[in-house]
Amino acid sequence: MKEYVRIVTCLSVVVASGCSFTPQEQADGGFKYTEAQLTNGLKPAPNKGLPAPSNRFEVPEVDGNLPVGPQVNIQAPVLVRPTAAGSRIDESERRVRIYFDELEDMSNLSSFVWEGVTKALNQRGIPVINAESEQRIVTGSVRNEREVSEDELTLVTERQFEITQETPDHGRTTAIEVTVIESVESGDGAGRQPSMIADRNAAAMLLNDIVNEIAIAQQENRIFNRANQEINATAGFNGDGFPAIVVEADFDTVWALMGQSLPELGFSIDDLNQSTGQYFTEYSKGAKGMSSLAFWRDEVEGKLDIADGDYMVRVTGDNETTTVTFHYNDEPLSAADVNRIYAPVAATLRRQNSL
Repeated sequence: MKEYVRIVTCLSVVVASGCSFTPQEQADGGFKYTEAQLTNGLKPAPNKGLPAPSNRFEVPEVDGNLPVGPQVNIQAPVLVRPTAAGSRIDESERRVRIYFDELEDMSNLSSFVWEGVTKALNQRGIPVINAESEQRIVTGSVRNEREVSEDELTLVTERQFEITQETPDHGRTTAIEVTVIESVESGDGAGRQPSMIADRNAAAMLLNDIVNEIAIAQQENRIFNRANQEINATAGFNGDGFPAIVVEADFDTVWALMGQSLPELGFSIDDLNQSTGQYFTEYSKGAKGMSSLAFWRDEVEGKLDIADGDYMVRVTGDNETTTVTFHYNDEPLSAADVNRIYAPVAATLRRQNSL
């Protein structure tokens, strides 16, 4: 009997908790503070006085009928995310706006950013009804449908956005701002949500989509520039003073090129770790060069005048210069060895970069 009572009690708790519903935008708890009333002022004790009055903690009067208690939306606003290179936001302003600063690979910042704006709209099927190039766009209606309240009522919102771009005369920076110029609600859930916050969040989400498209365009531009840039390599030394091949390119580019070049030179790649810049390989002058990580294995005769065996190839660098160091038996190759293998390694890197 006791077990039966316990089970019924547990089920009752589950049912009760399942029936309660608190919308995401509403605080969970009581709102008794909204019923608080002003009290009479303090009265001094007999033969005592009160300090001089101060308005330091005075609650200011508020004009208008603003949300109170459960009507206050507590959801965090959507933040504008500066994910593109050279983008930044001004934390002190309340407008949905982001700034872009000129980068080395941008010949025309304003045009580059504006192209990202139009591409973002096209990718998402957002119609444009009015446009002034590199200045202003007014979109057509953008429909959003979702369920609100505990009754799962349908709220349909149709918004029109205005996207503006401001570029000073020097052209080294530009700003994109998104605002909602018209918002119409329909459906059973109309009027159930504070539209002002929802409109701002919708503008921020659209601006984030634009910034992401610009970031993608930047990456594609960098890849294009790298593919059309000749790789220059010389024999020199790495940051630790060890003999190395010095390449005038960023780490990501050289890391990828080495992954393609090592098998062609006669190394089989057994393991790798990009975070530490290490390739763990085996070299053979015979027809063995291949990667154990590859799906196909084309045997390649070794092209370097070095001993057969296990090698660790370390790639280190930054956004401008990268070094490649070959380690055999846990020791870096000598300067004479590096000078001897420099030519075929550099030639292979250049060939892979041109593919």
